Amino acid sequence: MKKEKVQDKRVDFLQLIAAQYERLETELTPTDRYGNMVEVPVVMRDGIKLNTRVYFPASTGPWPVILERSPYPQMKQLTELTSKQFTKYGYVVVSQECRGKGDSEGEWLPFENERNDGIDTLQWIVKQSWMNGNIAMYGLSYGGFEQWIVADQLPKEVKTLFIGVFGTERYRQMYMNGMFRHEIYTSWAIENAGVPTEAEPGEVYQQTLRIRPHINMDSTFFGQEFPWYRNWITNVSQSSEFWQNGIWSKLSSIPKDITVPLYLVGGWYDHHLDGMVCGYENLTDEVKRKSRFVIGPWIHTLQPGGDLTYPNSEYISLIEAVKWFNHHLKGDSYDHPKGVVESYIIRENKWKVWEGGIKSREINKVYFNTNSSPDNQNFTLSYTQPEPNKINYLYDPSNPVKTKGGEALLAWISPGFNGAAPSSVLQEPVGLRSDVCSFVSSVLEEDMKIVGTIKVHLRVSTNAEDTSFTVKISEQFPDGNSYNIRDGITSISYRNGAIMPQDYSQGEVVDLEIELWPITWSIKAGSKLRVDISSSNFPAYHLHPNIKGNWASEERFKLAEQKIHLGEGTFLEIPIQ
Repeated sequence: MKKEKVQDKRVDFLQLIAAQYERLETELTPTDRYGNMVEVPVVMRDGIKLNTRVYFPASTGPWPVILERSPYPQMKQLTELTSKQFTKYGYVVVSQECRGKGDSEGEWLPFENERNDGIDTLQWIVKQSWMNGNIAMYGLSYGGFEQWIVADQLPKEVKTLFIGVFGTERYRQMYMNGMFRHEIYTSWAIENAGVPTEAEPGEVYQQTLRIRPHINMDSTFFGQEFPWYRNWITNVSQSSEFWQNGIWSKLSSIPKDITVPLYLVGGWYDHHLDGMVCGYENLTDEVKRKSRFVIGPWIHTLQPGGDLTYPNSEYISLIEAVKWFNHHLKGDSYDHPKGVVESYIIRENKWKVWEGGIKSREINKVYFNTNSSPDNQNFTLSYTQPEPNKINYLYDPSNPVKTKGGEALLAWISPGFNGAAPSSVLQEPVGLRSDVCSFVSSVLEEDMKIVGTIKVHLRVSTNAEDTSFTVKISEQFPDGNSYNIRDGITSISYRNGAIMPQDYSQGEVVDLEIELWPITWSIKAGSKLRVDISSSNFPAYHLHPNIKGNWASEERFKLAEQKIHLGEGTFLEIPIQ
């Protein structure tokens, strides 16, 4: 019964994509027809054969070629549908299953073999008689990684890349200031481990979130260790050998060496957004002038999610890809600006083109204040610095604040995982919990257009040897309902972006800076700005045990008495247009 539910959800997704492809043929008249598919075992440099499907148009070649690579055999129907659509516009599509997945030979090690295998596959395509000298790559999510990781070693025949929802900064995506993102990487690990379990994967995921020490989750539920996952959860320090060398260090270094134009597409609520922005910013100016970066109000599927509506935000990646490929591989004209970032401004419900990247006009400094009864944890925001004061609350890891919305989430995409809903969702009312301190501004008399990265500065102390602090920025509508804009977290040990743990003495007052992911959002006149401070956001992030050391190896939890010191060091920096 459970397996049937999973299958039904995937069929619904395929139907949605199929409907989008019907739109493609309405907007762009096909110039060809699908011809046939040939399955080929392509041999890698070490002799491993990767299953490769080559989809041909019905016309006579040679043709321009589009390469897609994927580790998801469960998405074979979708990949086939996409490939056939491309052939209708005169492209050969090479669709390859990654090493150790589907019908490909070899051992499945997530991400580790894709650079060599991708380069080898491109070299194989170059030698084929049906290739006319023009190649592009296309892919979303893991298919985006497949492109970034070879982008500095492309044959001259590769003219462009179309990269969706994947970035270049793996450490920043996996950890925020020392806090691990369960809802992305624990869920992904369980979904893609390739090892069967007696229980449904979604049930296993929910159980693994509570197991202590967490490092035992693989042996407990799968009967074996996953070295790649253990590397993720034990290498908290960015200064470790794991992050300083190897595939992730290489990925981070690649953008500066790219020479072909890129089409990048991301979502404000996609878990790869931060890494995409970093990748774009590290491109050379010459490549940026030829490229295009589109950011919409979307989740990982490039569709809206959550509880708000986003008029004028529809996006179909295949339509945009065909137009982009026709321009770069066939010489057609292109009717959109290049050398720009184009973003959807949430709550204004419109798009804006930014020359040279998203830039704010000025920074608003907003202070946290105690102009409220100190026993109900409801406070205010103001533009004037308050007199020094303190707010206290108790953080109990066994009773965490539950994740409600956000951008760094992925478990929701897997049927049966019951992941937290992504995007902007209705928040809990102010004052519901004693361990959440809510600060609310007065009614805004004019729109506040947030453009870029909000920075939250907190002066704090704790009786624990280490702990965490969270922040969530929301818009409180005139009806009293609040919807999240951005959230963030930090541990004490990895405060202020530290690449290795910092010393801390219990009771010491320290300054924390939490840099949130960028956004373009207009808080409307009549609304209020709301900020919630706490110490947990679970399961988006791991539960800090309030104990110093590696979180994944810790069996115990301790209570922590937290203090927020108001005054000079506790404020927001809000970039506005």
